[in-house]
Amino acid sequence: EIERFLGSGAYGEVWMATDGNTGRRVAIKFYTHRGGVDWSLLSREVEKLVFLSTDRYVVQLLDVGWDSNPPYYVMDYLEHGSLDDRLQRTGSFTVPETIDLFYELANGLLHAHAKGVLHCDLKPANVLLDQDGKPRLADFGQSRLRHEQTPSLGTLFFMAPEQADLAAVPDARWDVY
Repeated sequence: EIERFLGSGAYGEVWMATDGNTGRRVAIKFYTHRGGVDWSLLSREVEKLVFLSTDRYVVQLLDVGWDSNPPYYVMDYLEHGSLDDRLQRTGSFTVPETIDLFYELANGLLHAHAKGVLHCDLKPANVLLDQDGKPRLADFGQSRLRHEQTPSLGTLFFMAPEQADLAAVPDARWDVY
């Protein structure tokens, strides 16, 4: 049961809902911008979430509805929103909070990179905060496996400068930047 709109991005919209079978709150990402979208990229996002499904540093994928109109996937709903939301509300973090946050994010990237997954669009809006305020990586729409040679454009002002070169090969340093 859809309850409220959470946000939108390049490919679609995210809504909060309640699972009718379990009563669990979830987030549903609907791919509403169907025209002109390369569906292989969207299926690869789900592939990366499945690949990282045992990692506590990544938002968990719960269900996929590729045959629906519009297609969607269901993931954990993290009630504290994104790091971007938190920065908009509070403006800044204390030094100890910042150190803890960077430590957790570095561990999350270390785990993803160890499994060969490069996020390629790391920014505050793509970091969700769980019930304990710990960060989880989300939105793997631009992600690539380490061996993939296809370019990946991130978000202007957040991506590494060399990432804007369409001939550049994805690299873990992009996420570190």
